[in-house]
Amino acid sequence: MNEKSDKETARLFFALWPDGKARGLLDRATAKIHRHCGGRQTRPETIHLTLVFLGDVAVARLDELRLAVADISLPAFTVEIDRAGWWRHNRIVWAGLEGVPPPLADLVGQLRERLKNSEFVFDAKPFVPHITLLRKAHCPDSEFPTLAARWEAREFVLVRSVTSAAGAAYEIIGRWALQR
Repeated sequence: MNEKSDKETARLFFALWPDGKARGLLDRATAKIHRHCGGRQTRPETIHLTLVFLGDVAVARLDELRLAVADISLPAFTVEIDRAGWWRHNRIVWAGLEGVPPPLADLVGQLRERLKNSEFVFDAKPFVPHITLLRKAHCPDSEFPTLAARWEAREFVLVRSVTSAAGAAYEIIGRWALQR
């Protein structure tokens, strides 16, 4: 099949990727929570904070997608993950933050605006910043540790997700720097 075939799609999302220190802290917290809740742990190399989930996008539109967000110019900012919780409805243990800080809201808002203007379909539910730690967990009576993971968001990335029996593998296929 031609790489640019109109029928070939890629499962995509925009995200922030934590630095090694924050990723290590989140991975250790995940291991502790896993002992009480079970479930499937997120592999350390896949820990991320999704900004906008696009789902399946025609590979033929990848260049157009990259161009749509290329002129986003925002300052770098600190992401402070300070809590964990469990969503019973989908059995996900997550790490998150209180509210949506203005710089993060600006980034998500600009991504959504450019995607909409370029007629890309995306998940438009209200943005709830979180990092998935465990899937298929069961922890209604668990107390979650206080988290203090922080990193400087200096870029946002476009990620292609490929699912297999081993789980999701992520490939960063675009990077855009935030101003320092």
